[in-house]
Amino acid sequence: MSITQQQPRVGSIADQLAADKLGVMGLLHFSLTAATPLTVIAGVTVTGWALTGQIGIPVAFAAIGAILVLFSVGYTTMARHISNAGAFYAFAARGGSPAVGVAAALVALVAYAALSLGLYGLVGVAAAPLIETWTGWAAPWWVPAAAMWLLVSILGTRAVDLNSKFLAVLLALEMALIVVFSISNLGNPFEGTYHFEALDPTLLFTSISGALLVLGFLGMIGVEMPTVYAEESKNPKRTVRIATVLAIVILAVMYTIASWSMTVAVGPDNIVAAARELDLGVFFGLIETQMGASVATAAEVLLVTSVVAAAISFHNTVSRYAFALGRENVLPTALGRTSPRTGAPMRASLVQSALALVVLVVYAVAGLDPMIDLFYLFGTSGGVGILILITVVSAAVVKYFARDLRGESSWSARWAPALSTVLLVAVTVAAIASFADLLGVGPDSPLPTVVLVVYAVVAVIGVLWGLVLRSSRPEQYRRIGSGPSTEVEEEAPVGGRP
Repeated sequence: MSITQQQPRVGSIADQLAADKLGVMGLLHFSLTAATPLTVIAGVTVTGWALTGQIGIPVAFAAIGAILVLFSVGYTTMARHISNAGAFYAFAARGGSPAVGVAAALVALVAYAALSLGLYGLVGVAAAPLIETWTGWAAPWWVPAAAMWLLVSILGTRAVDLNSKFLAVLLALEMALIVVFSISNLGNPFEGTYHFEALDPTLLFTSISGALLVLGFLGMIGVEMPTVYAEESKNPKRTVRIATVLAIVILAVMYTIASWSMTVAVGPDNIVAAARELDLGVFFGLIETQMGASVATAAEVLLVTSVVAAAISFHNTVSRYAFALGRENVLPTALGRTSPRTGAPMRASLVQSALALVVLVVYAVAGLDPMIDLFYLFGTSGGVGILILITVVSAAVVKYFARDLRGESSWSARWAPALSTVLLVAVTVAAIASFADLLGVGPDSPLPTVVLVVYAVVAVIGVLWGLVLRSSRPEQYRRIGSGPSTEVEEEAPVGGRP
């Protein structure tokens, strides 16, 4: 049924998420767990050293953190005016045009779904050796992946605050391990000498700096998530901003110190060779050497729980984007309904679970490599998609406040968003140029082009569908991105025109 026939039902439990469930800490749990801190330190940093041959990952984390703090100024300022579970979707729609919003929403669905699906490959590879150690059974990778699928599917239909409490426990454990790991490394410097070469800012001005920055960004994915839960948060105009900025600062500081501490413990001249030879063994080897085999085993367990926590967070994000689109009749309206008992977008969550199950079955039956063909491919591709979206949204913030500051300061509504857009465009261009290296394929491989073409096709489909809605259901088109509210701001651009 189109919106011209039926206005949104304010207060209806069928098409609204459960309100006032999450405070700052609850939003932080979803944001930080999506970033998978332990996976980033154990995997992304080591992979970055191996792929680039450069030691500048720590300073890249610091630089990306600074760029994202700048981005968060305009992003959270716009969030004070727009509260919608489809955050990027709503921001692109109200700041750009409804058709652009639909395109952004479809790209977000593909990107976040890819990130979520890729984690099933990682958890399978990380958990299978533990199962063999404890039981003697050489379980195939898809067994622990299927177990995670079941847990994620169940929690995806539960109340959001239950998910938050579960994630809080896992997050506390993995962050505690990272802190202890960093302190231990700094207490055991290579040859008794502290080296600061990995923190040298000039490392960001080399031919390989683009890849370093992209890897730094991949570790920060998740900091944008508090706006996704704005409708379910307490006092969203305040909590969303605090949670977003805190998430960025916490991750940037923790990643910078932890990755630098690894260069201190191994030696800056040795870290690249060690990464290429040992991969994840760099992280676990340092733990075992400094703290013992039992702590290393505990770290392996926490790596698995880190991935599980991230899978839960990304699953919830995908289901809320699908819910937001269903609620506004951009996708089938069945997706825009919540559970009367839990307030969760149950139907959207079940669709996401069904997709994950299909992918798991296909990969298991086809015998595809869970790390290369699932985790690396889907994870890196999803990360690049989110980078493109963040760049588009930053530009949408600039346009949203271009003619009317809406009571906000010039710095928050204009200058910070404009500067962050310029910087994010530069990082996005670097990401596309370095995409083959990030995927671990040769320059002649068609894979990077295929992934980018998929995103382009999805975006074009979104724009075309938006234009169809503008022609056939203009009132519904006008409301795209407005969320649960019955009123649409008069200043909101329609079809890209004020």
